[in-house]
Amino acid sequence: MSGIYGIFRHDGAPVDPFWLERMRTAMAYYGPHGAGCKVEGPVAMGHLLLEINPEDAFERQPVLGRRGPVVSAVRLDNRADLLEEFQISSQEALHLPDGHLVSLAFDRWGEEMCSHLQGDWALAAWDSRERRLLLARDACGNATLYYYEGKGFVAFASSLKALLALPGVVKEPDRLRLAQVLVSWQHDAELTAYKGFRRLVWAHAMTINAEGRTHCWRHWSPEGRQPLAFRRDEEYEEVFLEHYTRAVQSCLRTRKPVAATLSGGRDSGSVVALAAPLLAAQGRTLTAYTSVPYLSPDGSGEHRLGNEWERAHATAWMAGANVQHVAVDAADYGVIQGIEHFLDVHDAPSHAAGNQYWLQAITEAAALGGAGVVLTGQMGNAAVSWSGSGSVLLALRQRQAATAMRLLLHGEPNPWLTLKRQVLKPFLIPVQRALRRFKCADWRSYSALNLRLAAELDMEGRMRAAGHDPTFTFSSLKDLHPLFFQPSFGIGPGIWSEMGARHAVSFLDPTINLPLVEFLLRVPDDQFRRAGQSSWLLRRTFRDRLPAPVLQGQRKGLQAADVGHRIIRELAGFRACIESFDSLPEANEILNMQAMRRSLEDLVAKVDPDTTSNAGLVLLRGLGVGLFLRRLARSGS
Repeated sequence: MSGIYGIFRHDGAPVDPFWLERMRTAMAYYGPHGAGCKVEGPVAMGHLLLEINPEDAFERQPVLGRRGPVVSAVRLDNRADLLEEFQISSQEALHLPDGHLVSLAFDRWGEEMCSHLQGDWALAAWDSRERRLLLARDACGNATLYYYEGKGFVAFASSLKALLALPGVVKEPDRLRLAQVLVSWQHDAELTAYKGFRRLVWAHAMTINAEGRTHCWRHWSPEGRQPLAFRRDEEYEEVFLEHYTRAVQSCLRTRKPVAATLSGGRDSGSVVALAAPLLAAQGRTLTAYTSVPYLSPDGSGEHRLGNEWERAHATAWMAGANVQHVAVDAADYGVIQGIEHFLDVHDAPSHAAGNQYWLQAITEAAALGGAGVVLTGQMGNAAVSWSGSGSVLLALRQRQAATAMRLLLHGEPNPWLTLKRQVLKPFLIPVQRALRRFKCADWRSYSALNLRLAAELDMEGRMRAAGHDPTFTFSSLKDLHPLFFQPSFGIGPGIWSEMGARHAVSFLDPTINLPLVEFLLRVPDDQFRRAGQSSWLLRRTFRDRLPAPVLQGQRKGLQAADVGHRIIRELAGFRACIESFDSLPEANEILNMQAMRRSLEDLVAKVDPDTTSNAGLVLLRGLGVGLFLRRLARSGS
């Protein structure tokens, strides 16, 4: 996506052009196709252009509307609706970019425009009459927006790099955020790895007035939607397919080559299954990239699929002859290199550190192949392939008596399983959770977090207060579906937009297209789970579009199943990294070095599913945090 940046001086001082130039330079790669800047009184805004769709060639931002200047990184899904709303002819629309539509929306609706925009977007708008700056981010978190509140000013940008480049800012690690990364607790989504630097939470908007006072609110929520009540199961399939097809179609406006990530699962598979025929109708191809192991996938075990090529290739073949399927083994990419690359792009460590090398390999392959758009199904588990909770008690709690009755009668294949799932399992969850804790199956067993820091931060208390279960023993009484659309959960898919910008491609995920998500949130739970079968809506909708092994497969894929052997291949580098952390006081205070070394030596002794999993959870997450701290220390020296 394109990028935005800017400064609001609410203390009345003029914006220093030097500051603005520092910001632009730091994130210059966001704009391979042009840049623009505008200063209006105490506000300065900048835009860096990445052309993806045909109208982008006419994009000139910031846009000066009747209310004031607006800058946005945007790709609209409801472009046609807005063109009709503003009575713009089809001929005019050919030269009207999405950024201009956002400005028209601000003129029409002001701060309420957020509810009228669908797609991937982050924006800043200055209301010159009200003397107020608006910052906002899309409902599903596809675009990122960071901000920093300094003395007398607020700065914002699509990339942390622009904010970190501001003169005089203090760069300190946020220990709470780093601790959350180490225990894979994606809470407090506004936090970044730097203290005082914040991420605007997805589905939120914020205003800053001339006195410097801020007001933040949520402009979209998954809750409170009336369930649908179609008469036939087939109606759910038909409407679901209509929504999903439109979601994929809206990602294909580009005239540039289109690529996709393709695993052996249902999410990315369903995206490819819909995108390929749509592109074929235009005489275009789709290049699908699948990560495959370069070394022995000994980390997968009997319950996971360590090499997804066969299933992915069956999906590609079934999708159409215009699909070019490419295996990416990332043979020339290192695990440490992948983590370093993630830090280069995001200025923060990742809880999924073990996947970074193959993600980098696929991204660079797509960019080298000339792709403008890379489709993913990254958030599909929370949307199109939602498994369903299958809980009668939960349906009753939500006052959905009809759904509860259907789940009771048809949710499981026989009365014994109904009794087990609906009566016994909910009440045994606390016992199961206690047993897992007794076996040390909580964050201490899968984290490189220093225990002293954990106590200092009161991690246990924070987890309890947030309702987080570190044993991950989820109860069917908890409505997990909207959880993935809670703005407080995780940093969202915005990290993909940052990675795409670094390589001049646009990562798009149609599985969280907003109208599609809003439809799925209204689908009764018995449509997602029936006769003991999860993801029932997607399975039956795609029964003629995806291969049976993909639709019915019980073994989930495991990317990076060969990461254990890859770590051994880089053993000297890993030991050198850990040794370098010993001289960093901050690393010793945050990391459990002993746990990291033990994880590495266990892997050296034997590469198997247990040691590989432990290495991913303890060693690699710890390495990411350690390398981040090492970079920070060097930048200050």
